[in-house]
Amino acid sequence: MGRHQADRIEGPNHRAPFGRGIWIAAGLAVLAGGLVAGVVATVGDSPLPRARSASGTPANLAAGPCPHELTVVSAGSFVSILSGIAARLGAGRDCVAVHVQTADGQGAAAAVASSGADVWIPDDVSWPNLPNPAKLAPPKTFHAGTVLATSPFYFVTQHRAPPLPARSWLGLIRALAQPGSPWQLALRDPAATGDGMVAAGALTDVELGADGPLVAALDLLRAWQSGTPTATGFPSGPNQVAAMPEYALLRSGQASDYTVVAPSDGTALLNFTWLPSAAAVSDPNKGEALDRLYQALTTGRAAGDLAASGLRGPGWLTAPLDAHVPAVSSTAIAAVSEHVMYHVLATWHPDLRRSNMLIVLDVSGSMTRPGPGTTTPKIALVRQGIGQVAKLLPDTAQLGLWQFGSQLASPNDWQSLVPPAPLDGEQRVAVTAAATHLRARPTGTGLYDTILGAYRYQQAHYRADMPNEVVVFTDGINQDDPGTISLDQLRAGLAGTDPDKRVQVGIFGLGTALPADALTAALGPVGGQVDELVTPEQVIGGFVHAVSGALSGVPG
Repeated sequence: MGRHQADRIEGPNHRAPFGRGIWIAAGLAVLAGGLVAGVVATVGDSPLPRARSASGTPANLAAGPCPHELTVVSAGSFVSILSGIAARLGAGRDCVAVHVQTADGQGAAAAVASSGADVWIPDDVSWPNLPNPAKLAPPKTFHAGTVLATSPFYFVTQHRAPPLPARSWLGLIRALAQPGSPWQLALRDPAATGDGMVAAGALTDVELGADGPLVAALDLLRAWQSGTPTATGFPSGPNQVAAMPEYALLRSGQASDYTVVAPSDGTALLNFTWLPSAAAVSDPNKGEALDRLYQALTTGRAAGDLAASGLRGPGWLTAPLDAHVPAVSSTAIAAVSEHVMYHVLATWHPDLRRSNMLIVLDVSGSMTRPGPGTTTPKIALVRQGIGQVAKLLPDTAQLGLWQFGSQLASPNDWQSLVPPAPLDGEQRVAVTAAATHLRARPTGTGLYDTILGAYRYQQAHYRADMPNEVVVFTDGINQDDPGTISLDQLRAGLAGTDPDKRVQVGIFGLGTALPADALTAALGPVGGQVDELVTPEQVIGGFVHAVSGALSGVPG
């Protein structure tokens, strides 16, 4: 999503960014443990123990054993629909016993894997984008990937609240991010529900397209910092605005108690999706049962079941289900991408910002000049950014600081100020103190040597249990540096590094002097990214993006 980034990691032995299978799974498991609900609603006799429904009462059971059985992991907001359909399928001699397990958010995929579920129906199509252990059928196999139901999002405020600062996603995120904004965002936890993830993703996605990834990351952070977590998603005060789906409003029976606004610049949607498992579709004994459940969810009484539960069908552009809810007419916003999901998760859950980060700062003479779009010196903007990073990273992260300039620490162009180490109190003090004393020097810009040196350093101090990063801030081209390597030599040097210890590289140019296209090509062997910072917000946003984007390992 940055302006300049390598299209791929080159070489025959390249791997997925950061070796996701190791450290991303560990990071997500921390949250997943608290997100999988233990409620199981079972319909139809089976060898399984008699389960109880969400209300605690025994689930409706068929009179005799059923010849077919299915286990479905469902979002909690879809269980009522499944329970009704399961009751119908569980009747008769050729019945299908449908066992429904409730699991929401990013923990749901683990529930699918551990339960051996035949079908997963998450509350949004975006959840399978995250690395997970669920083995799902390929798209279109047994209708895999079909959207079963939808629910559009609205802005919701109390009647006594002042008029909204904006009636669009873009206007709202910008208003929430303003320093001193009187408004707070009321949102359910994006890690736990599609309600929260899709709303936060829409705020991010719309601003990303308008203002770029760096400002979008910064404003999302500011909205979170001033926001109010809520289990229900409803605003609890006149200064709060909720972004919530229609079904939640309707099921509450309180839609008339709020002011409800349809965003003008896009319709965010929950997309409840049919995802059969690979094992189920390959099992000849499951085929008939899968087909019957799918047909029951998409034909006959399905439309009435959805409407009774406050959900719309796949064709969401229909009349509202309640007179107190306005019509939606704007274009659907795309499903939340994997990279945006990581930004959202790392914003709402600081523990997921854990990384091994080395910040490398240009201290050449030109850093005394005003930053882009401001009278503040570039070196002062960089000091502010380092302070932001130190506050945002958790104690379990590692952070180090280098400065660089031509022959700054001969024979090297770089100098270590604080070696990367866990961010305990002592390390935070050391980083903050070093940043406070940063000063520009009468020296040239030894950029290419420094990039290669920093990459090799991070590989030598590689942490397999977290992302590894090099983040470089510079305002110039590789100049006034006797004996410097060329871009071709930089590319060759990076190509010769260990492909099994990948380090994410982000180069941020303060202004437009950086040869972005040529430098991006040189970073190709390691998939590095180059961004040009032309506003003060982008400068600070560059630091925030490095923190919140590290979880994904995906450039952008």
